[in-house]
Amino acid sequence: MYYFRWLLGFLHLLVWGSIILVHAIPPPDPVQCNRTICTLSNSYGAWGDRKDCSVKSVVYPTTEEELRSAVAHANKNKLKVKVVSQFSHTIPKLACPSSLGHHDSLLISTAKYDSSIEIDSVNLAVTADAGVALRDVIDKVEEAGLSLAAAPYWEGVSVAGMISTGAHGSSWWGKGGAVHDHVIGLSMIVPGNESEGYAKVKQIGAQDQLLNAAKVSLGILGVISKVKLSLERGFKRSITYNFTNDSSIENNFMEHGKKYEFGDITWYPSKHTAVYRYDSRVPMETPGDGINDFLGFQSNEILISKSVRASEKLFESTKSVNGECTLADTTLWYKKQIGNGLKNNGQIFTGYPVVGRQGKRQTSGSCLYSPKTRIDASCAWDPRIKGLFFYE
Repeated sequence: MYYFRWLLGFLHLLVWGSIILVHAIPPPDPVQCNRTICTLSNSYGAWGDRKDCSVKSVVYPTTEEELRSAVAHANKNKLKVKVVSQFSHTIPKLACPSSLGHHDSLLISTAKYDSSIEIDSVNLAVTADAGVALRDVIDKVEEAGLSLAAAPYWEGVSVAGMISTGAHGSSWWGKGGAVHDHVIGLSMIVPGNESEGYAKVKQIGAQDQLLNAAKVSLGILGVISKVKLSLERGFKRSITYNFTNDSSIENNFMEHGKKYEFGDITWYPSKHTAVYRYDSRVPMETPGDGINDFLGFQSNEILISKSVRASEKLFESTKSVNGECTLADTTLWYKKQIGNGLKNNGQIFTGYPVVGRQGKRQTSGSCLYSPKTRIDASCAWDPRIKGLFFYE
């Protein structure tokens, strides 16, 4: 009973806090330097091996030529080099140049290499600098009356980081839900010999046999400098979530994927619940200007994030099955009440279906965009607040 009353109070705070919440403190910069060394962290504050990633120096190129020069410097001086974006939302230690120490390493950040987004409306394509944020690409594409068909659910990624790590959405239709399946060209900076200035830019087109290897290369073949993605004419999507019993999930998932272009299924086995997303494209003239502001990616009151983590630890340490189940019930109930973050008019959820443009539905991450003046809220997993944590 104590747990139930506490959770009701917590839920009341969560509901009303979420309604008035607008901004939060932005995520920390993944690269922090002092006078002698730089440290790379991911957005969760912990790598899988729980060890820091230390590097000797970090460079911030702003142009493709500056990026090439950085690779040339590393090649000429036999430095281990990796690339990181402005986000660093990866759990594996892919962006760390060396696990043995920082003395022979160089980190290249594309945080400032993000100025160019070129739309080719005739050929339905967009070309962007490696460090451009996914949200910036989507907004530019939508302004031109076009749409990017695939995107990961979390928008805190750069275009190069997104494709090179295999980030994906959900679709079996067309080219598929993985963003790299929509890449039709890229530029990659690779090591060169002395006569080539120790590094060169290689253009890889749609018909090049190297494209499949280069676009999901995890940063080991070279440094991606530009990415070219295929586009489609602008469209809207209609989304409905169906929270239902999971008894037939193994028989339904194939048909669900075939029936709905962007459908997915979220499974809560402990609650015997499956959430089917009925998600299909609809014509642009279909009424609706809804958005997808996924609950898990919204700004959270820091007090709430801390309380949730403390409660989870308490329930684990005391082996309280009732507490854990009540928390799960409460969370699932709340997601159902708010449409899991769908908003019909950009402000609140009023009912299904929720119709809106592709650019406002395919990805989300509102906790990313916030002024430093707001210090009482953040992304729920911000490592500075001891909120949510991913044990991997």
